[in-house]
Amino acid sequence: MPDTNAEIIVLGNRTLGTIEGPLFGQFLELGGRCVNDGIYDPKSPLAREDGVRPDVVEAIRELKPTHIRYPGGCGVSYFDWQELVGPVEDRPRAKLFRLTGVPQSTAFGIPECYALCEELGCELYLVVNANTQSPEDAAHLVEYLNSTAPTRYADLRREHGREEPYNVRLFSLGNEIYGDWQAGQRHAENYTLWCREAITQMKRVDPSIKVIINGVGRPNPEYDRTVLFGTIGLADMISAHNYFGRPVFKDSMAASRVCEEFLNAVNVAIDEAMDTQLGVNPRTWRELGGAPQVAERPGISFDEWNVWYRGVHTAECDNEEIYDYTDALTVASLMHVILRNTKTIKLANHSLAVNMLGSIMTDRERCIRQTIWYPQRMLRDRHSGRVVEVAVDCPTFSAKHERFFCGIVDPEKAQDDTLPSLLRFDDLDALDAVVSVDDERGRTTMSVLQKLEDQQLTVQLTWRGVVPKGETMTVTRLTGGESLSATNTLDSPDNVGIESGEEPLTDTLELPPASLTVFEFNT
Repeated sequence: MPDTNAEIIVLGNRTLGTIEGPLFGQFLELGGRCVNDGIYDPKSPLAREDGVRPDVVEAIRELKPTHIRYPGGCGVSYFDWQELVGPVEDRPRAKLFRLTGVPQSTAFGIPECYALCEELGCELYLVVNANTQSPEDAAHLVEYLNSTAPTRYADLRREHGREEPYNVRLFSLGNEIYGDWQAGQRHAENYTLWCREAITQMKRVDPSIKVIINGVGRPNPEYDRTVLFGTIGLADMISAHNYFGRPVFKDSMAASRVCEEFLNAVNVAIDEAMDTQLGVNPRTWRELGGAPQVAERPGISFDEWNVWYRGVHTAECDNEEIYDYTDALTVASLMHVILRNTKTIKLANHSLAVNMLGSIMTDRERCIRQTIWYPQRMLRDRHSGRVVEVAVDCPTFSAKHERFFCGIVDPEKAQDDTLPSLLRFDDLDALDAVVSVDDERGRTTMSVLQKLEDQQLTVQLTWRGVVPKGETMTVTRLTGGESLSATNTLDSPDNVGIESGEEPLTDTLELPPASLTVFEFNT
């Protein structure tokens, strides 16, 4: 047996959570070239009769999305829902996306996105305009989509040619409404009152829907405390958004630790809100009139996450990041965080799908899968069942990373260790492993991220509670790691990809530097 310098211990009987529900969503926003000139591009010679690009649909389909988030993002504040339904010729021709001054067509509206979701076999997750629209408008939207009654908005749907309800179940009340970059910014108290009325009216129309409120997370926990206190027992989830990545490889490998701490802060706020139902908070009786009834602890909706530290909002090229191999490993590490936290993360979606921070990049005649598309495909295809605990004994390293998305990080700025926005870590593990056990299928999957850029690791694999059988294992690797800056572009689309094959079963693994490897075992 070769000498080993690391060990992974799989604790197969200690379950962290289950992989189920809307954890693998994609995001289509009416901004930049995401929807218009992206997935919807009638001017493209590749477009179908409905204007949708089939090559883009296929690239999204291969990621097996559980849901599609639409229409924003920041874009949602510029559209009343009534402008995104009905005959296209009766809708406004376009609305202005004010961040860039670019008009966005309304032709790919709610019915068109719903049809795409049906084609992909996933759910539609609608974000409600909490800027210019009222709580009553939100309830009318639910009535339009889901009601079978002979009422005004259900009848409007029928007039638009659809008798049966859409039965949309996922709704978010606004997007990042706490921020001054978002049209319709609201203070926590004002937003909470809006949400209380909206959720009440929406669920009176359809009690089966799930409603998500905006949260900030670690940068402003007081905002989260306020909206959770006022909506506990009403809201089903609170959203959290964050973006990661730096132009220094080892710093990007700290993203998962920052993400874990960010989500932990949201969970603390949720736990504090849960105390409200006990009546122990002195505000409970004074402000709510009594202890609310809470059927279930609110979950986290991690509905915007990705690498973002280069792109900017411009009219010509709105946040169109060209992702490299390092970014692909960063995305894998963030997916690991989601998988380890499925007990509290009830919804998650990558941001975004096409062109704007896109996993997929297009021009009029071409569509390519960026580097970050491949780790999503690897982990989505292979992990299932219950996520179990893993212990690692491995080398550690030091790195730094912004505690929260703070805009563009250029290479010169990345060398500055004095910035107050940074978190510094001296104990980051070189190995990041996630193991899922699918008891029904008799399969165990282990994905391992090796975060050292210049050292191979020989790993001893120890099993407890679950034991591989047979003579082989399936091994899938992210390729292209010869250069950490390797990219997939429209002119050179295959520099980073996936390779897979059968290899002899072993308990000693050789993990190359800066690598993502997925092992599948019969158990």
